[in-house]
Amino acid sequence: MTRIDQIMQQDHERLDALLDISARAVREGRWQDAARHLEQFRHGIADGHMVVEETTLFPAFEAREGGTEHPLTALLRKGHQDLRVFFQEMAEAISAEDAEEFADLLSTVQTILKQHDAKEETELYPYLAEALPDHGQAVGQEILTFAAGERA
Repeated sequence: MTRIDQIMQQDHERLDALLDISARAVREGRWQDAARHLEQFRHGIADGHMVVEETTLFPAFEAREGGTEHPLTALLRKGHQDLRVFFQEMAEAISAEDAEEFADLLSTVQTILKQHDAKEETELYPYLAEALPDHGQAVGQEILTFAAGERA
């Protein structure tokens, strides 16, 4: 049985790799590839990973912590909102074929993701892996199914 903390950490790594592929395409001036890979990254993180967190994991954490929005989940939700804006700006930089702007945005996004992912991986996921009856395996399966659909 794979626990939710392991699944979500692996998904962070998968998404980071997609972002790296897009960044490499920008550096090489392969703008269509960059746009395609950025969209794969954005779809995977914003439409898959973040949705599972916001609709399932955060509410499960909050229910176990008293039923109201918790400071941790409030911070993580705010991070998601901010990141969505940056993803749009990165797509615009690619459309404009502006490698310098993309690089600046990429640096910011990677810094935010590193801190955001660390907070989730140390504070949220391990807690849920212990608190959920199936160690979060059912929720984790949603992420695995989504990711598999992206590769198909």
